Amino acid sequence: IVPFFNEKGKPYQYVAIRNDITERKKSEEILHRQDKLAAVGQLAAGVAHEIRNPLTSMKGYAEFLTLDETDPERLEFINIILDEIERVNTIVEDFMVLAKPKMVELEEKNVVPVIQNVVSLLEFEARKKRVKLSFDCLHEIIQIECDENRLKQVFLNFIKNGIEAMPNGGELHVKTVIHDNNVHISIQDTGIGIPKEKLKQLGEPFYTTKKNGNGLGLMVSFKIIESHNGRVFVESEPNKGTTFNILLPAKPA
Repeated sequence: IVPFFNEKGKPYQYVAIRNDITERKKSEEILHRQDKLAAVGQLAAGVAHEIRNPLTSMKGYAEFLTLDETDPERLEFINIILDEIERVNTIVEDFMVLAKPKMVELEEKNVVPVIQNVVSLLEFEARKKRVKLSFDCLHEIIQIECDENRLKQVFLNFIKNGIEAMPNGGELHVKTVIHDNNVHISIQDTGIGIPKEKLKQLGEPFYTTKKNGNGLGLMVSFKIIESHNGRVFVESEPNKGTTFNILLPAKPA
């Protein structure tokens, strides 16, 4: 800021020179995020295989113990051990994806039955949690280039997150529309919502809004959508719900 002085030596105006650093700040955030991804990838590559070997042995022997166990209480304890082993194994699986991402092999598919299949899989779980799950799509066929199994992984993750965000029940709407040559898939819940300051951290390693989460599931999901040349943006308001929006390029009809 440069002052201009009058004949009495008093400033009568100022000239301010400013630089817009918005893009620089965005680039810094992207670099910071990439550094975190690289660090997690290196960690994953070093430990994932080593963790998996003893996990396999632990699971095998724990399952063997259940075969002739007659005490209900002891059986319950063994089943808890098996559940926890499975949870650790899921974390290791997420690590493996980060450490050594598979080459995405995209094929032209109709995405509508892919989403319908995932919704059907989770209907029973939703009913148990008193969540009304619905799927709305005006089109029977929407062709996209995708890896079907990896895309299912994303839909499962986002819909399960929505169900878990409604511990007292609620509604979860999955909606698919075509807009500007993109497929817009929205997964909207009526759950507890996410505060604005926490929204921008979603998808970072080890950042989670869930009590027993590790943040890797969302991170892997975001990477899968990026590998499909798509993007994810999240809208949320505390106590009003959250919407996960997925945009994927649509194939011309």
